[in-house]
Amino acid sequence: MPTSDAHLYPIQSCIVSDVGRPRRRREATVERLLDAALSAFAEQGFAAASVEDICSRGGFTRGAFYSSFRTKDELFAALFDREVRRELARLEELLTGLADEPDPVAAAVERCLGAFRRDRTWTLVNTEYALHAARHPEAAALLHRHRAGLHAQLTALIDRAAADAGVQLVLPAGQLARTVSALHDGLTLLQVSQPDDDEVAELERPALLLLLRAAVTSPAPATHLPES
Repeated sequence: MPTSDAHLYPIQSCIVSDVGRPRRRREATVERLLDAALSAFAEQGFAAASVEDICSRGGFTRGAFYSSFRTKDELFAALFDREVRRELARLEELLTGLADEPDPVAAAVERCLGAFRRDRTWTLVNTEYALHAARHPEAAALLHRHRAGLHAQLTALIDRAAADAGVQLVLPAGQLARTVSALHDGLTLLQVSQPDDDEVAELERPALLLLLRAAVTSPAPATHLPES
């Protein structure tokens, strides 16, 4: 009859279990703090939201906060990384298989629109921290580092998607990445500030389609010389 490793090696199994448990608890604590920070920053603004309020929302003491983060800026950096990582993973998944579409560019636009964040909460938090960074050089340096990481990943994703779709870019992928990001961020902020404006809500699709059609060209067909 098969016997589990835990039965054969009870001491070792307990050690492994005990080692893994604090790590899982810490990861769960960090996730709850990030969720609490997202809510607090959106409702109160980055500067006004206190460590005490964030901890209260997450059900923790200040000690739990400072065991994971030194400052609110460090907390925001972790929040930025988590939100961007999720969005990029979704975008990469949706942009797979563009070559199978009759119109890869139009398909890319629809898939991008299905992955991009447009919710009020993240838009407010992202904008709040950008304003904070504009006034504080250390925060600006932190935001620049994290945006540079996002830019590098988005650039690589655009390069892969173009190759997969069989189209060629007429400008560097990095420039296209920055333009797409600026277009999305600007229109999303406009939509959050003017939620009842239907024209604003519908503007991103045609704008993104025009941008991508101008940014790519199909590969030139192979030229076959007539046989002599």
